[in-house]
Amino acid sequence: MLGPITEQEKGMSLRIAGYTVLRESITDLILDQKSSPETWLDTGCGAGGSIRLPLEKFKDTHFTLADPSENNIAEAKRAIGRDDIEYVCSPTHQLGFEDGSFDVITAILSHHYYPNRESKKDAIKNCLRMLKEGGIYVMVEHTIYNPEDQARMDADWRLYMENSGLDEESIQNMFERRNTFYFPLDEKQHLDMLKEIGFSETLVFWRSCSDIGICARK
Repeated sequence: MLGPITEQEKGMSLRIAGYTVLRESITDLILDQKSSPETWLDTGCGAGGSIRLPLEKFKDTHFTLADPSENNIAEAKRAIGRDDIEYVCSPTHQLGFEDGSFDVITAILSHHYYPNRESKKDAIKNCLRMLKEGGIYVMVEHTIYNPEDQARMDADWRLYMENSGLDEESIQNMFERRNTFYFPLDEKQHLDMLKEIGFSETLVFWRSCSDIGICARK
């Protein structure tokens, strides 16, 4: 049995509009795209929150969790509480698994921390390399919209965080982090980048006022 939900995951649910629906959508997506993956890498795993439902659903899948923070890895181990999970302390672009190691790779709210397009591409290229042919890459990132829509999306995001109970300082901090702590791209930039890297199919499976989820196949 998995351990209790971590404070990190609770915080994400307050800040990411539709976070609960997103977690369910990822599990459903993999069931639709690849019903029985043998191997699954979750990179930028944080405290393990985004992989909790897949761990419960895919009983026969071997999971590997990676994150550049030793503290996050330690917290994920405590929260998940299973000894059949492989953990690696590394950023995505430096992961050294063999070519074609995984059926599924998820990167949930992790690669937007890379400060520019080229460094994001390096991380995703490494994911493509580590995927098996026909494998699935799932990314969720903070996103931006065209100028006509951005103000409305930001207002919706603010309302979500207010209704979640966040104080004004925490809400303002989320907006101040844009392009200083995390570095979002718009939907077209994300899709173009995946095609440039070499993915054969791309699908936007989830959108919110602040984030986007994309599935791509090798």
